[in-house]
Amino acid sequence: MPMLAADTAATVTEAVNEVSHGSSQTAAKTPATKGTQIQAGEFLETGVKSRAELKLADTTITRLGANTVFNYSVANNEVDLQAGTILFSKPKDGKPMTIKTTAVTAAIVGTTGFLQLTGNHFIFGLVEGHATLTIGGVTYPIGPGQMLRFSPAAGTNTFAFNLAKFVAACPLLNSFSNPLPNQVYIDKAVADYNESASRGFVVPVTQDYFNFELGGWSVPTVPAVPGGDNAGSAHNLFNLPPPPPIMASNNPG
Repeated sequence: MPMLAADTAATVTEAVNEVSHGSSQTAAKTPATKGTQIQAGEFLETGVKSRAELKLADTTITRLGANTVFNYSVANNEVDLQAGTILFSKPKDGKPMTIKTTAVTAAIVGTTGFLQLTGNHFIFGLVEGHATLTIGGVTYPIGPGQMLRFSPAAGTNTFAFNLAKFVAACPLLNSFSNPLPNQVYIDKAVADYNESASRGFVVPVTQDYFNFELGGWSVPTVPAVPGGDNAGSAHNLFNLPPPPPIMASNNPG
């Protein structure tokens, strides 16, 4: 894997099918392949049935699904998602990174998660770690196995999703050659989820409640089910019925 220069924004570490890059100042695009350097002020774009992986200047791994347009500022350590889907895995080095769209800003330190922007519909979820989202000046803490959905028309809703099923089925986690820097934490999050399920803290469903289609892959999501341990402690209190999905999927994985 190529080493990053100090002033380099990101390096493409894998590119499948149609992947291109260019400057935000021009309409011209150039094919991006493994080893392509994405400099400050440039974007990376994936086409239909395409995907890419980048190593950012802070060693965060970012994976792009199909039909995604992505910018990264090394000076601000900031990801700008213009459209599409990304999965990110940021090492737990204590250094903050910002992920933003036109309406939502997410502050992360060391975590693995995903986000999608389709028009003005936004979803953000975490596999492991914690993040804080800011929408219209209001902050929303998100933890592992939680997803936030926002649109100007529907507002903000938070749900739980089947973390173990997601990790097993998600191509952006499983269809790349390089390991993620936070894989040990992903494995622990799945183990914790399965333990909570075995103790009755969460009640995973066998059928998907609904799916979000994320650039050619789907997030199996379920409403959180309140549960309790033997002491009757409440757990998983997000129990809001989900709004209709942005795009329905008939493929559970």
